[in-house]
Amino acid sequence: MPDEPYYELAYKFRRILVPVSPMNPARLRELLNVAADFGERYGADIVFLYVASSENEPVTEQLKNAVEEYMGRKGVKHAFKVRKLGEGETVASEIVKELSENSYDMVILLSRGYYGASALLYNSTSVAVALAANTSVLILR
Repeated sequence: MPDEPYYELAYKFRRILVPVSPMNPARLRELLNVAADFGERYGADIVFLYVASSENEPVTEQLKNAVEEYMGRKGVKHAFKVRKLGEGETVASEIVKELSENSYDMVILLSRGYYGASALLYNSTSVAVALAANTSVLILR
């Protein structure tokens, strides 16, 4: 056993995708907290993603400002990306495309609390991404 702490997570999860959307501020803070923790403790690069249904949505700037303010205070290296929802696409499929087109070691998702059959019935984004993702998935309930 080495004398210094060894964090396997620091080497396993170097680049993390964190999709965000308009949500309860307390839930957003919870998501930002977990993302910041991976950045602070393990030096991970955090990429926040918002899937917008149209160009120039006012909520895009609001989300970006909330992320920038929180992560800036924490001093965590991060980026904020916006993808426009393609015709016939879903938020989940756009997240999976982002994962496929770029190199991420993990995606952190926030669940609305649905699980099992109800998650499928209510088109759960987190379940759809977890099933289709090409990388590790952390779902926060």
